[in-house]
Amino acid sequence: MEFIFAGFGGQGIMAMGMLLAHAAIKEGFNSSFIPSYGPEMRGGTANCSVVIEKGFIASPVVTEPDVLVAMNYPSLLKFKDTVKKGGHLFINSSLIPSVPEIKSDIHIHQIPANELALKIGESRASNMVMLGAVLAVTNLISLEAATLNLSYIFKNKPEVLAVNEKALKTGYQSLKVI
Repeated sequence: MEFIFAGFGGQGIMAMGMLLAHAAIKEGFNSSFIPSYGPEMRGGTANCSVVIEKGFIASPVVTEPDVLVAMNYPSLLKFKDTVKKGGHLFINSSLIPSVPEIKSDIHIHQIPANELALKIGESRASNMVMLGAVLAVTNLISLEAATLNLSYIFKNKPEVLAVNEKALKTGYQSLKVI
């Protein structure tokens, strides 16, 4: 399965991709992670590609993702037409209130990631809210595996583990109420 995560630098785009790729390895999959940054770090564009396979990964380059996560409008515009037929597009409806014309042969999930993160008390956890929603839909990596691997992603910031765990669970459960 191929993923593209995209948004502004500072939205935790790389953390989403790294967590998914690392959890996949721990679950027995092969995975690759390729980050891509714009000319600026915070506030510039950022995206990453993740490939997860049971077998050999022929190429880590993702041009037609099964799953696209667009955390902001410029990212949605850039990647919206790349999603495979039958694929999934996750839109951060907190920052993308109106959706442009999108192919009808994909599944669209509008997740108010920023609002849900604010409800748990940490606005910077919108990335983990969104990743939780992705986990719920794809059923590729379990919520438990992602939660266990948070300590790897945030090894230098142990103080944020609890809120990120809560954010993952909130996103995972959000599809039942949206």
